[in-house]
This record gives sequence, structure tokens and C-alpha cells, in this order.
Amino acid sequence: MPTSGTRCYLTLAGGVDVPVVLGSRSTQLRGQFGGYDGRQLQKGDVLKAVGEGARTIPPDAPHAAGFGTVPPEFTLPAPSALPGATADEIAVRVLPAAEFECYCPESLEAFWREGWKVTPQSDRYGYRLAGPTLRAMHAVEKRSHGIVPGVIQVPHNGQPIIQLRDAQPSGGYPKIGTVIEADLWRLAQARIGTKIRFVLTTYPEAVAALEELAGYLARVRNLVELFRSSRH
Repeated sequence: MPTSGTRCYLTLAGGVDVPVVLGSRSTQLRGQFGGYDGRQLQKGDVLKAVGEGARTIPPDAPHAAGFGTVPPEFTLPAPSALPGATADEIAVRVLPAAEFECYCPESLEAFWREGWKVTPQSDRYGYRLAGPTLRAMHAVEKRSHGIVPGVIQVPHNGQPIIQLRDAQPSGGYPKIGTVIEADLWRLAQARIGTKIRFVLTTYPEAVAALEELAGYLARVRNLVELFRSSRH
């Protein structure tokens, strides 16, 4: 079992051989499409790799004895946790959104101060959070409009919802904030019951964080290529 986080990933060179739906090989469980027959994997299912990933590794090839594990010299630690994060809380950076100033001062103070618990009613569509009730100074009624992953909406019960990767493209709930793109992966590792703490940031800081993440991913790609070349 992992000591932290909630998801780990198995990658195959060339990708997993399943149909591409809407430009992706991922599985949409609610809609029951994509991936392996649109459902979770079960005992007895067989997955195949695409292209190069389907090659058999000769027993005398470098690293063949440890196939499936990467030598330490080809590993790269994940980005460190943000200041304020603990074993039970994940900190993510947030930009105020369009309706931020519609909420009363006490609610805005609680929004930044409190840790918001991820409830069991959470999935790839979004995280439903539990904490103090966020109250607007007046009724906020919006027509449905475009939203993106990371947007924090506040429905009528005052408990925020963070939109995630499978979020719908539009919604009408008021938006109090947006988790910056560079921290969405941190959200994806939040277990049910984990608390999320919102950290106020600025647009320049958000851009810098995204550039830093892009640099990290570039280093990962370089290590992958180096590992591939070491096997030949």
C-alpha cells in the first residue's frame, strides 16, 4: 500500500491497446465508454501494448532481471509538497474567481483558513468537500457558462465542489476560486477523508508554477529516453 497519495500509474511504451475515444484511451466509468469496455478491470482481463511496447524483453537484455522496476539512477522524485501541507492535508494554490467577492467576509476567511475534507461523493468529475458553510452576501444566480478543471463552485448548500478531469464543460454555480493548473495533480492524489487547504496565489505565481512543472516533466522525458537507450 502507498504511504501517501491514492493513485499510482503503470506505463507501457507505445500505450495500452484499447480503442481511442474522443482522443483518449482512458476510461469514463459514469458514461461506460473508453478504456477496456468502459469498465473497471477485472480478474482475467488481458491488456496488450501498442507498437514498441509489445516487444518481448530478451532474458539477457540489460535490466531484464529487474524488468518492471527502474534503476535508482533513472528515477526522479515527485515535486515536494507545498508549505503548509501535512500528512493529513494537501495544500493547493488558488486564484480568486469571478464571484469571489460575492461571499461574506467570514466565509472568505474560512475558505482560506479551514481544511476541507474530501467526501465519499467524489470522483474524476469532481471533489465534493465538507467544511464550514460558505454564504454569499446576496443571491448569486448564473446562467450556465464554460468551466474548466480546477474551478471551485459553490452550490446552494454552501459546500464547495472542485471540478476535475472529467468535469462537465459548463455549469451555473457561482465560482469562488480556481486551483491553478500546476497543482491539479496534487488534487488527484487526495484520498477520501483527506483535507485540502487552499493557499492564495497570484497570476504571475501560477504561470511560474506551470513553467516549473513543465520543466520537471521535461526532465522525466529525458530520463525515459536515457533509460531506453541504456537497454540497447
